[in-house]
Amino acid sequence: MNEKKDKGDVNMFTLSILLIGVFPGLGVLFFIGEKTLIRVDAVFNIAAVAGIIVFVMHLPFLKKLNRYLAEIIGFALLGWGLIITALFMGSNYLFHGQPVTDIYRVITATAHPEDRELPFPVSVTISQFENLQTTVPSKAYDDYPDMLKFKGNEEQKFIDQPKQAKMTTAKGLFGYSVLLSKELD
Repeated sequence: MNEKKDKGDVNMFTLSILLIGVFPGLGVLFFIGEKTLIRVDAVFNIAAVAGIIVFVMHLPFLKKLNRYLAEIIGFALLGWGLIITALFMGSNYLFHGQPVTDIYRVITATAHPEDRELPFPVSVTISQFENLQTTVPSKAYDDYPDMLKFKGNEEQKFIDQPKQAKMTTAKGLFGYSVLLSKELD
C-alpha cells in the first residue's frame, strides 16, 4: 500500500514551518532588530544563506518529497531562513556581555508633536567628537536613527534642552552590540 502523494495535497509540516518563519520569525527580527546594532543587509544575508543551505540539503529529497520547487524554495527561505535568523538574533540579544553605559553630548534635539504622544518623542543628534570612554562610537548610531529617538517619561528626564544621551549597550553572543537602555539628561 505505497500510495504516491499528490503534489496538490497540503503538507502540514511545510505549511507550519513557513508560517512560523513568516509570522513569529519576522516578529522577533523586527522586535530585536530595533535594539541591535546590525545592518539590515547583514540580517538579510544571514536569512538568505541559512535558507539556501536548507534548500540545498533538501535537493536530494525533492523527488521523494513530491513537492513543487517553488514550495520547497519558500519552505527553505521564508520558513527555515527566517527561523534560523530569528534564533541567531535572539541568541545575540539574550546572551550578552557586561552592560556598559556610554555618555554622548547632545548637539540638537527635535520634538515630534506629529506623533501625538505625550510627552512628545525627541530625536537627537549626538556629537561626532570621539570620547575614548565610549565602547560604541557615536558614528555607529548614524545608521540607526530610531535608536536616537527617545519616547516616554522614563527616557526623557530633561527640563530645557537635553545635554547628554546615556546609552547602555552590551556585546552580544555573536559580537553585535545590543542597546539595553537609553536616557536623555
